[in-house]
Amino acid sequence: MARADAKLKPAKAARIGQAIASLDIGSSKITCLIGRYDPASKAGFAFLGGGRQQSRGFNGGSIKDMEALERSIRLAVEDAERQAGERIEQVVLGITGPKVTCDFVAAVIDIGGREVTRKDMKKLHANALNKVNPKQTEILSAHPVLYKLDDQEGIKDPAGMIGEKLSVLLSVIAAPKSLVRNLVECVGRAHLHVDRIIPSAIASGAGSLIDDEIENGALCIDMGSGVTAACAFINGSPAWLGLVPAGGSNVTGDIAQGIGTTFAAAERMKTVYGTADTKSPGLAERIEVARLGDDGRLNGSKMARGDLAAIISPRIEETFEYVAEKLAGSELKKIMPRRTVLTGGGSLLPGVREIAGRVLQQPVRLGKPVEADILGETHANPVFSTAAGLLSYEFRGFTDVARAGNASEASGGSGRSGLLNKVFRWLSENF
Repeated sequence: MARADAKLKPAKAARIGQAIASLDIGSSKITCLIGRYDPASKAGFAFLGGGRQQSRGFNGGSIKDMEALERSIRLAVEDAERQAGERIEQVVLGITGPKVTCDFVAAVIDIGGREVTRKDMKKLHANALNKVNPKQTEILSAHPVLYKLDDQEGIKDPAGMIGEKLSVLLSVIAAPKSLVRNLVECVGRAHLHVDRIIPSAIASGAGSLIDDEIENGALCIDMGSGVTAACAFINGSPAWLGLVPAGGSNVTGDIAQGIGTTFAAAERMKTVYGTADTKSPGLAERIEVARLGDDGRLNGSKMARGDLAAIISPRIEETFEYVAEKLAGSELKKIMPRRTVLTGGGSLLPGVREIAGRVLQQPVRLGKPVEADILGETHANPVFSTAAGLLSYEFRGFTDVARAGNASEASGGSGRSGLLNKVFRWLSENF
């Protein structure tokens, strides 16, 4: 252990044993996990405890009620602190919603026939990021998708190579500044400092994909209550993000409307009896349902489980069709991964994996936190994948250059379209 620690940079070595915490704010739940920084662990942390509370005041990726959201955050954090036996003062925050966007920006600099240095790469990244309008947008993460050095394309890391001109294509994920500021303010009201904000979709991938999937390519689809987020990992880096404004709450709403009941009763029916598989055995079973009577009260009734599946299945299929449309419309569609990992609470519904495989036409597996044995039985399920990924994000070693901006614009910067055309030409020739 001492030898391993000695190899660490001083800043990281000083963090060993420090408490770290993650906070994942979703439309239906808020989760908080607490650990201690431990580079000797395969997850990068030793798990101490976690908490989960129903989310109030946040829906569809927007804050609806600051006070209600603050209370929900406090309760989730208090649950985690109680279990961990540790007080926390700062968190890594996950952010999601249809207002989170993914765009590509490109830049080029002159190298002058010498060796590419890390300083050159930082300058290149800064030039690309300076093309993002900072007035209304907060950059959350920025990942190099690929580099081009003269005629050599598809380079993963150009450091040490010799050439004349170096180009980069960056995947930039951003959110409205107003949303970010209000979330930080709300967390601050709960007496917590936000150390860093990370897109929840990327954190879900970091928390549920194995190393081979991250390195060789995989699509992580996080099925939340209000939003379904898809994140593509290519060449060891988060390269694309697509968000669909549909999730588990839409399924619950369909059930409530379809059989005439309250949202809460429909949620319980979905959890206890729900399935998206319309061909599974046992669909003839008669199940207990609660319907609203003429007096506005819930009355006991019965229906075939297959009728419930017939309500659920079309919405799940529609959600993955939207995801497929997002993938088809992406600038990186030619190199999109051909395997998918499902996570999030919505993935727990029986039959979801089969529908995803049929619609996306690729292998699909259900993902739970890769640190499952560390998290323990209570927290080792897809509901905590994002929170676990927020804790291990930095340890995963992704190249995130989001903080490289604000450098002076260098001469010779290229526009987006020119480099993208070259990228697509290279993709066409090689895939």
